[in-house]
Amino acid sequence: MAAVKLAGMGEMVWARGAGVLGCIGLGSCVGTLLFDPRTHTAALAHVMLPEAHDQDAFATPGKYATTAVPALLRLLDVPAALASRLKAILIGGGELFHNRSQALRIGERNVETLHKLLSELRIGVVFEHTRGSSGRSFEFVVATGQIRVRAVGATAVEQDLSAALGILRRAA
Repeated sequence: MAAVKLAGMGEMVWARGAGVLGCIGLGSCVGTLLFDPRTHTAALAHVMLPEAHDQDAFATPGKYATTAVPALLRLLDVPAALASRLKAILIGGGELFHNRSQALRIGERNVETLHKLLSELRIGVVFEHTRGSSGRSFEFVVATGQIRVRAVGATAVEQDLSAALGILRRAA
């Protein structure tokens, strides 16, 4: 398998045609991956918070849901008017600390904000492994649409998303 391009907290990575994208140690953060079946390109942001409240959003747009989604569209070179051709994958958004107020439920708020933003752009979520109380890591193989999600204390989940992503398989 190719080397994995990891998106650290607040970072974004992308790959076209081949490569592996992933995140390690997602707690309340959400790995937000957009895939363009026309160009066979994927872009991933490691979203930490639902919305930006300061100038930091310009320096690290991948850090906030509200700035990450438009930044991913720019990485994929897809205008918002054509965003509905994209497919989304969401991993993470757990609540690792219990008995917190609603304001501190960052994972839940991240997931809700991303769903709202993707819905407004008519981008379908084809795979989601979110919420709960476990940390997660994942790898996504751009060429094949294979995803592997590892949650703390659980068996790894592996799924072939090629059909959902519109990846055509070549005959062997």
